[in-house]
Amino acid sequence: MPGLSRYSKTDAPLQLIGVWVLTMLLSLAVVLAFSQPVAATSMSSLRISSVGGTQNIQLGLNKSVIVDLPREVSEVIVSQPTVAGAIMRTRKRAIIQGVALGETNVFFLDAAGRQIAVIEISIVNDAATLSAALRRIVPTSSIKVDTFGERIILSGSAQSTDDINKVMAIAAQFAGGEENVANVITISGAQQVMLKVTVAEVARETVKQLGIDLSASLSLGDLTTGLLSAPPLGGASGVISGSTMNAGFSAAGVSIDATLRALERRGALKTLAEPTLTALSGQEAEFLAGGEFPVPVGVDNGVITFEFKEFGIRLKFTPTVHSSGIIGLEVDTSVSEPTTEGGFNAGGITIPATRQREAKTSVQMQAGATLAIAGLIEDKVRQQFNSLPGIGDVPILGALFRSRDFVRSQTELLIMVTPYLAQPGGMARLPTDNVNFSGDAEAIFLGHMEKLYGVGQGPGSGQYAGSIGFVLD
Repeated sequence: MPGLSRYSKTDAPLQLIGVWVLTMLLSLAVVLAFSQPVAATSMSSLRISSVGGTQNIQLGLNKSVIVDLPREVSEVIVSQPTVAGAIMRTRKRAIIQGVALGETNVFFLDAAGRQIAVIEISIVNDAATLSAALRRIVPTSSIKVDTFGERIILSGSAQSTDDINKVMAIAAQFAGGEENVANVITISGAQQVMLKVTVAEVARETVKQLGIDLSASLSLGDLTTGLLSAPPLGGASGVISGSTMNAGFSAAGVSIDATLRALERRGALKTLAEPTLTALSGQEAEFLAGGEFPVPVGVDNGVITFEFKEFGIRLKFTPTVHSSGIIGLEVDTSVSEPTTEGGFNAGGITIPATRQREAKTSVQMQAGATLAIAGLIEDKVRQQFNSLPGIGDVPILGALFRSRDFVRSQTELLIMVTPYLAQPGGMARLPTDNVNFSGDAEAIFLGHMEKLYGVGQGPGSGQYAGSIGFVLD
């Protein structure tokens, strides 16, 4: 008849095979649906369509899920009521609530005691709340949160160590302590910081001394009298003048001797130290170029005991790279050297003092920026007069009976720091690259310690203008 489809007996086996394949696919889908757990962060309801199956779910602490069952329930059994609770809203609908962290299962039975469904429940911390907080507080990082009971696993990537510290602090509050947080976060940003410190100092000193030692004697018969005026020098400057000029006069029982002591000294000091050190973000690095010298501290049974005092260039710092590009620095730097100024002599042993410039601070700055962390401008004037009372105050003539000790010192000191984000680079130029000691002939006949570079030497060709080398005498 028109409009009806017809098939032969040979088509029947093909149709049976198709029905069998479709049945197998549906059965496989049902098995997979019951074997995979459902994430608690995305579940608000659960529908169970087949009877006798087992469902695995994760549920957030203090969260609930609605369960729709295929049959009417007569009995509900919760193995751990302190972990989860079950409330029957109708005969075929239940609400399961997460009460405490842990694991339990819920059995749903019908009137004949047959199993309708079993739900295996794992109550965990709700990762959605923590994930949302981390995305809001640390937006530049990509952090993934996984929970296992009361434990939290943090993975993903962060821009800096500072971001990881923030994430750990937040997660520790959420999980009840750092011992419940596992951190496997990787850092994607640059984490090595190179710090260049410049210590520049110029010191000038002027010392002026002028004094007259005057001695006179008068002899009249058996009477002899004399006058001696020798005002001391070196009280203000600590320097004893060694420059003297003598003059004397003697006639008719009168003898006068005068010694003029005069000194003028100028001194200048220039110090430039540029220590450079590289460290990982959050880790301390320390650098020292110098040494130690012994200082006597006591005598025990004729044996002098010593302590060693450090001197040289020291740099110690701890960098912290922030995601905003700011670098936090804890810097401790010093430049010290032994000096005779301020030292003293004891028992034939000269004990030197130490001249030290030191700065210790914490700053935040951009990479490549330079910041002066310490500075000093000092101008000191010391002046001392020694004179014979009374006569030393007489104008003009009193200059013969007094001495003057004058010292002026000026110091200008500046300490600057410049941090850089360290990146791999090519081979750096070494200080020893251009050092080439001269041979015997150049040293003996020309007096050169090093060879001087001339035309056409070195890489390439051409002419060098000026002196080439690291240190040239």
